[in-house]
Amino acid sequence: MLFVNNKQKILVIDDDAGLRRQLSFRLEKRESLKVIEAENGQSGLTQANNQNPDLIILDWMLPDIQGPEVLNQLKNHDQTRMIPVLMLTGKNKIGDIEDAFDLGADAYLVKPFNLQDLAGKVNKLLNQSSKNDIQSYTI
Repeated sequence: MLFVNNKQKILVIDDDAGLRRQLSFRLEKRESLKVIEAENGQSGLTQANNQNPDLIILDWMLPDIQGPEVLNQLKNHDQTRMIPVLMLTGKNKIGDIEDAFDLGADAYLVKPFNLQDLAGKVNKLLNQSSKNDIQSYTI
């Protein structure tokens, strides 16, 4: 996959350390992106505010604050509302997917997932986000 630039940061919020390592390897080593990890919702919110990532990959089931609440807080905070969020979860019911999009998710991928599908969604969201940034600075 070809991403916009290699300075883009992705925040992965997931309580599964193995999955975070797998995503970090894939995105850092093969896609040349910087990955920031958070093991729970509160840590994820803190990292989102401190690190200003270009994209957030968010699990639904977290040990403290559930993914939908994290998403709601992200989308209702001035500093993080424009960051695209990809929900990556085992929840595959239509109602869950609709709820995520209603809260502001930009994409949804069900676990288990194909790494190529993930890379495609990440690429699309990063490219859309960078185009929005360019357009917002155009006079």
